[in-house]
Amino acid sequence: MKAATWPELEAFRVRLTTEISQAKSLCAAAQQFTDLFVERFPSVALSRVFAVLPFERLPEHDRNVARGFAERVGTPALLGPKTPVLSLLGSRGALPAWNDRSRSTGHLAIPLLSKELVEGAPMIAQLLADLEVDLACLDDGRPIASRRMLGSTNQCFYVSRAKEARDSRGRFIIPSQDFVAEHDINTVFGMAGSYVDGTVVVAISFTSEPLDKLTVDRFPSIISHFKMATSDLVMRGAVYG
Repeated sequence: MKAATWPELEAFRVRLTTEISQAKSLCAAAQQFTDLFVERFPSVALSRVFAVLPFERLPEHDRNVARGFAERVGTPALLGPKTPVLSLLGSRGALPAWNDRSRSTGHLAIPLLSKELVEGAPMIAQLLADLEVDLACLDDGRPIASRRMLGSTNQCFYVSRAKEARDSRGRFIIPSQDFVAEHDINTVFGMAGSYVDGTVVVAISFTSEPLDKLTVDRFPSIISHFKMATSDLVMRGAVYG
């Protein structure tokens, strides 16, 4: 990824836009995104695309997963129709189980139930902080999209050393250190933006290649191309197909 030139990145953006523009749903487009991203950048051990959507818009199976999550953390009463859920739309990685969103056991549908609960999950908390999301919005019902994202600015999430990075509480930002060690994960980064209706889309990459911030900052524009190619799907509500 570090060696990719600007012309090569532009060629990838053009290919991405062309291929996903034929998708029938945002979910299908997200899967194409992850497939293309891992194909083009082999150091990416796992690529995933999420959207933040209200609970009521999820398919029944995903709603059941979100309910199970809320029950496990002891706050089922906080889960309502408008609760924002981090919904996994596309996944591609080094293991076969990572190539089918429905096979995800812990990340298919993560309800963002409250500021306190999100702050208890280091990676999600850091992700939302880097995307300039005010976590207080989870408690008072405000939209999750930050002003910058709503203003068409794409945001970036960045963890330079997954094996070492800790938050202010001393917790690993990437909690699954077994996963980090087994797949030699170095840098984790995400790129995010918002559609005009406030729907937030996030693409996260776990790479074995150590990347500096200057390199990572070349990638968020890719999410703009994804949004442009899929905005009509979002406006029509064609999320899961």
